[in-house]
Amino acid sequence: MAKIHTHYDNLKVARLAPQEVIRAAYKALSQKYHPDKNPGDEKAARIMAILNSAYTTLSDPVRRKEHDEWIAAEEWEIEWLESTRSEDKPRAEPSEPVRRYHAGRDVRWWLALALSLALGCAGGILLMGQPKLLPAALAGALAARGEVPAAAVPAARAELPLDSWAVAKAYEPEAGAHQAPDVKALAVIQLVVPARVPDCETELHALVAPNGEPWPNQSGYVEGYPLGNEGEETRLQVDNTGNDSPVFVKIYDLERRSNVRHLYVLAHDAMAVEKLGAGKYEVRYQNVEVGGSKADCLARKRRGMKQVAAGTPEA
Repeated sequence: MAKIHTHYDNLKVARLAPQEVIRAAYKALSQKYHPDKNPGDEKAARIMAILNSAYTTLSDPVRRKEHDEWIAAEEWEIEWLESTRSEDKPRAEPSEPVRRYHAGRDVRWWLALALSLALGCAGGILLMGQPKLLPAALAGALAARGEVPAAAVPAARAELPLDSWAVAKAYEPEAGAHQAPDVKALAVIQLVVPARVPDCETELHALVAPNGEPWPNQSGYVEGYPLGNEGEETRLQVDNTGNDSPVFVKIYDLERRSNVRHLYVLAHDAMAVEKLGAGKYEVRYQNVEVGGSKADCLARKRRGMKQVAAGTPEA
């Protein structure tokens, strides 16, 4: 099964590691990649940002639990996708040689064939002599050729009207056409994200996505997440034009209980999710504050509350 890159991998610890091990691993790695020890090294700065994000998540019990749930869901999805792939399996050879039956050497086979032909001819002659026993369609064809009296042909049934629910007027087939046009349906879903309301508990405060990959430079899918439920039946439009914050959007399959799309939409932008199969989905999103931390957000929130209480606007 394909391996998922997680915050545990970023800190090089086991998934069941206690907080003491996580703290020690973060301390050791941060001493190695800290910008003060690597001045001007962009790679070290990027690694340090990933380490900070990983430690921020794993040191918070609530966020660590959410990360563990995300890992379980993604691994279940990858396992499900791999199990549905068709694999060519060699056919097993028979353990014993198959004995061929030579029908041409058996006299009884020829006698049965001759008897079947004779009965078939006799039945055909009997039916031709009594046209009323023929099916209506066959009798009509023979009557057109003059082989059966016209009285033996039943009256043609009135044709049923064609279904016209998808067109403005009843469909009238062209000359020589016998089939109504195919009707195709496309489900269109739209999520309009409201204006950002600061909420330190639900916002994401990270330089990178929860799987450790950097946020895209423009609205698009987040690298590292698989794309599931591919199809042509559903299209999703995420409208974030009225929001001052970028959002992290997850499209959740309610039947398979798994996320099938992960996208990042910039502030005042929109994105269309194409090629999504038919199904029951729930669209989930979080405002993203790139950089900073939850503690910084709570500190700003407390300062704002104190300034409001003192009657001075927040700077």
